[in-house]
Amino acid sequence: MPYLKDEDIRRLMGLRDSAEYELDLRGLDRLHAEASVERMLERSRFRPPRSVNIRIDKASPTSGETLFQPIGRQLVEAMKAGLILRCNPLPDVGGGFWVSLKGNPEAREDDDEEGEQDDVGG
Repeated sequence: MPYLKDEDIRRLMGLRDSAEYELDLRGLDRLHAEASVERMLERSRFRPPRSVNIRIDKASPTSGETLFQPIGRQLVEAMKAGLILRCNPLPDVGGGFWVSLKGNPEAREDDDEEGEQDDVGG
């Protein structure tokens, strides 16, 4: 009897954990993490649609409050504003979010400003 590979199970269940870009917020405090997400959302308005994994620190017995709830709320507000098409928690519990940014369908990847460094690989 053949068994399914992990990636096939994830695909069948609709779990998204691979993306075009990654925003790593691990090790950041809440203010810096929220500012990084806000910058990513603002820049996405001028770029083609893309998917992003937003990585955050997982909870531990000594971690206190994690970024899961505040960043999640920020992403919900962005969905309401129409900047995000889809958003799901990563299958790795508490590890972050998979986000599909609406972006600008008219934009091309090479339209980015020359030499600009970006949190989201652009």
